[in-house]
Formats: sequence, C-alpha cells, structure tokens
Amino acid sequence: MSDVSPERDWFEKADQDLDMARRALGPEKPLPGMACYHAQQCAEKYLKGYLIAHSVPFRFVHDLVYLTQLCMAREPAFETLMSAAEILGEYGTTVRYPMEGSEDPDVETAKEAIRLAEQVAALVVQS
Repeated sequence: MSDVSPERDWFEKADQDLDMARRALGPEKPLPGMACYHAQQCAEKYLKGYLIAHSVPFRFVHDLVYLTQLCMAREPAFETLMSAAEILGEYGTTVRYPMEGSEDPDVETAKEAIRLAEQVAALVVQS
C-alpha cells in the first residue's frame, strides 16, 4: 500500500501536465495549443486533488468553473481563481479539436495559460 495520499497522486499528475505545457513552448517548434491544453489539465487535476483531500464529492467533469465553485464552498479564497477557471476551461476542448470559428492560441496566450495554471496550483498547495 502506498504512503502517498490520494490527492498527492493527483498533484503529481498535475505537475506533469504543467511540465508538458512548458515543454510545448520549447524553442524548436512551439505548440501553444498543446501548452494551453496541458495548462488546463494541470488546473483541473489540482482542483480535483484539493476536493479529494477535503472529502468533497464531485462529478468527474472537465468543468473548471464547477470545480472552482466547489472549492470556494469550502475555502472562499478560491474565488480569486474564477477568472483563471473560465479562461483555462476553454482549452479543455477548443485546442484539441478543429472547431469552426476558433483560432489557435499564440505563444503569448500559452504563456498566460501556464501562469494561470501555476496560480491555481499555488492556491491549492497553500490551502
């Protein structure tokens, strides 16, 4: 049996997503869409890990606003992440599939997505 808490497993996977987001912006051939997707995945896993750590039941969805609202019910400071949840939440699908009317993110957008994921991670860790 593992000595690692269940949420720790989620946080480790989240950190891997954050690492992939950063790697996707490497100098050779940047992939900003993939960086945004992995930033979204990082935030999602940190939020779910927080909920698991505090025994808060949730539906297994990719809706960051919903997950953030559940976290806010337990810790009001999560309200500061609502904008990040809204922005990052869009990257769960829009960058993974060709969608009419959507533009691929650029490198600066991807850097902002990574910053937002780091903001989510930081608040989860301190809470």
